[in-house]
Amino acid sequence: MTFEEEALRSRPELRRLRQENARLSRSNDLLRKKVLLLEQENHKLVEKNRILEKKQEILLETVALQGKQIENLNLMVEELRGMVFRKKKTKDDDKDATKGVDSSQSESAQTSKRKNANRSKESYRRAAPADDDITNTITYPVTNCSDCGTLLTRLRQIVRYVEDLASLTELSKLFKNTEKHIIGNGYCPKCKKRKSAKDISPQVSILGENIKQFVCYLNIVMRLSFEQIKSFLSDTAGFHLSDGEITACLDEQAAKLTPEKDRLLQKIRGAPGSHYDETGWNTRGGKGNYAWIQRATEGVEAVFLLGRSRGKGNAEELQGEIDNQVGISDDYGAYTNMFKEHQLCMAHPNRKLRDLTESKTLAGTSRAVCAKTYSAFRILYADLEKTLSTAYERDIWLAKRDEYIKQIKEIAVVTENDPQKLKAIKEGLERNVEKYFTCLTKPGIPADNNKAERGLRHIVLKRKISYGSKSQKGADTMSILCSTLLSAWWNKPNNFFAAYNQMLAV
Repeated sequence: MTFEEEALRSRPELRRLRQENARLSRSNDLLRKKVLLLEQENHKLVEKNRILEKKQEILLETVALQGKQIENLNLMVEELRGMVFRKKKTKDDDKDATKGVDSSQSESAQTSKRKNANRSKESYRRAAPADDDITNTITYPVTNCSDCGTLLTRLRQIVRYVEDLASLTELSKLFKNTEKHIIGNGYCPKCKKRKSAKDISPQVSILGENIKQFVCYLNIVMRLSFEQIKSFLSDTAGFHLSDGEITACLDEQAAKLTPEKDRLLQKIRGAPGSHYDETGWNTRGGKGNYAWIQRATEGVEAVFLLGRSRGKGNAEELQGEIDNQVGISDDYGAYTNMFKEHQLCMAHPNRKLRDLTESKTLAGTSRAVCAKTYSAFRILYADLEKTLSTAYERDIWLAKRDEYIKQIKEIAVVTENDPQKLKAIKEGLERNVEKYFTCLTKPGIPADNNKAERGLRHIVLKRKISYGSKSQKGADTMSILCSTLLSAWWNKPNNFFAAYNQMLAV
């Protein structure tokens, strides 16, 4: 076959190949365009995925933050519910509180529960009254048998006492004393004035000193409201008082007892240490809605400031210009830089940790962490109290102090599973670690602020009845009366009103 013939035979094949090549070229161009589009789309998807990953990180952080916020809010709601509806402890609470704690710790928790009183029979029987207390003697003689009339032999007398009130139907006559004063009055021609044997009051009928003191006793010590005082005096003594007369009695007695309050304040400032605390006391139109207390480490006396703000200045007013005491308080910010020597209350973090351990809102892991922290802190606190109960030996106590500081720093280490509230407690312990053991630097300083809290308990109960004061003047009057009368009452004198009169005589 010649070259020309071969060329003519292959010409259709070449034409077909050219067409196929053209088709493949067009297909290749389309694929290039498609690849380019796919690369652009992939780039967009990669960018979108990167944005979504960032959003996911933000959402995870938000979820974690919201989880902590929800946890904190649940703890707050639980705490408020306990304050409003009262916390009722059940057997399950004790089991849950010790869950996650080793057996030795749970045993110590069980032994720390309140034990039975083990009262003797004598505690249910009245003691025989003193001879001076006997107001009447009744004799019941017997000579013959009441059944057969036979003369009795070996006679003896058995003494029994009946303690009772006077006849309630005649109580008003016995309780109330009304004196009629006939006062001589005449004119002096020389002085050209009228003279009287006694000062004449502008009112025809006035209240005596005894009823004024008794009104203060009922209002302050017995915590009665004005309406309760009026009802009590009306029912028992037929004494009818108005709100204005009760207010006048309180104001007058407060003015007379002001020097006694100043004396109490100086006495408290002379003690080795002073307890400080505050609580709510509503005062309409006053300086604030809080009540403050200062109470010495020695004795039971206390001084109150009612109707004040929650500012640091109120504590400084109680403290005085000279800082020569150990200040004992909770970790409220107003006390932070107030004292040269400061003892923080160990009972406060102990209670906070206990409440966290008993919380129903925390997850199992969080509760276990809280239980472990509470157990360690409780053991340290108990050992501190044991040390304080021993005789003061400076070197031993300071060595113990260094040991306790080391232990509490270990307890205060924040871990990943700690709830936010537990972290805050631990941070407070770490920040103020040395202030929790000032009690070991000198004798007579307690490790807690319970004395001030017990003193405020009376004010809290009074607040629930009277709802506070109507004015700042009323709050100031309450401050003086609470300071003087409660201090005298807590001293448990044989006769409270004798002690009351003695305060007025000073």
